[in-house]
Amino acid sequence: MKPSFVTFALPIIALLAACGDTPVHSASGPPFEIVLKSDLFEARPPVISIDEIHDLSEQQRRDFYRYFYDPENQDKAPHKRVSDYLELFADGFSYRGETFTASEALEHSAGNCLALAILTTGLARLVNVDVEYQLIDSAPVFEARGNHVRRSLHVRSLLIDPGWESPGGFLTLSPPGIRIDYFPSRFDRFVGNIDESEYFAMYYRNIAADAIEKQDLDQAYWLLMESIELSPASPETLNMLAIVFDRAGDKRKSEEIYRYGIQHAARRVSLIRNYSIFLKRESRISEAEDMDVLLAEQDDPNPFDWIFAAEEAYDEGDLRLAMRLFRKSVELAPYLHEGHFGLAKTYFRLGNLSKAEQELEEALIHATRSAARQRYEAKLAALSDYRSEQ
Repeated sequence: MKPSFVTFALPIIALLAACGDTPVHSASGPPFEIVLKSDLFEARPPVISIDEIHDLSEQQRRDFYRYFYDPENQDKAPHKRVSDYLELFADGFSYRGETFTASEALEHSAGNCLALAILTTGLARLVNVDVEYQLIDSAPVFEARGNHVRRSLHVRSLLIDPGWESPGGFLTLSPPGIRIDYFPSRFDRFVGNIDESEYFAMYYRNIAADAIEKQDLDQAYWLLMESIELSPASPETLNMLAIVFDRAGDKRKSEEIYRYGIQHAARRVSLIRNYSIFLKRESRISEAEDMDVLLAEQDDPNPFDWIFAAEEAYDEGDLRLAMRLFRKSVELAPYLHEGHFGLAKTYFRLGNLSKAEQELEEALIHATRSAARQRYEAKLAALSDYRSEQ
């Protein structure tokens, strides 16, 4: 089946004074209070600019303009022409973990979801079509690279209809547009808009993660400094900065960053979890246990934050903590098979085979992809054989 990038967004009516429960991710926040300038790192190297991230080559621009201004396409709205041009590449465009620039994504016909948003933005900028960015609550992509596990959030872009005008008055409409996304699913849930600064910050974080994997702490530090300027309260940026300072030998600064993030970031699950790991590594067990208690008390609405923290606790062998965190994810999103499977494998390790079987059956019920269903069916069969041998 041909992959598609495109779905249509309909206007959404909302009361102007309504109080919503959908978080909007913004770069606004308290001024950053930690001095991050450090002699640990080399002088600032050249860092790619935001304009360069979205630039296309001269030939790529010519090819796009030829399509966009073709007389045969002038009956389409400008944002539709941009989406149709992207759709021309859908057959050959493949998902890859790299956060390519717009030019690289078009050249390789590949990239992750952020690279697709960058390519969309690069094309839209050429013809003055506005773009919005949205965070989607769907299973993040996990990649194991050496001794790192990377989690990629799901971001999609929205091409706005240039001819739309808000009617004003007491009711407001969100602008209609065309969503650009990898394999859009009916199970995806819109979490909130991402402002432009946070979208830019995501790029610098992603390539900083590449630098960390290559042990290039100098490059990672300066890329994260770009990100922190754009999004001062981002828990992802703070986590990565803490890791960079820790590996560069400044554990005091690393701890200061963790504690600052736990105090100021809107989403604290990953910061608390990583700080607990830091404390355990420093043999400060009592303080780490306090962090584990604080972690379980959090009210983070994103079930995948809990799943990721639970997986880390499970891998460390802290099965009681893993159980509490997997339960948090299931309470928030009982329809997600990942949380039920996490509970199943934790119950199995704890020797509660009947509970493990129940949670595996729940995981099977909620799995939507055939590969996941086959996996759970095989595990249920293996568990049944194991129980009969006991």
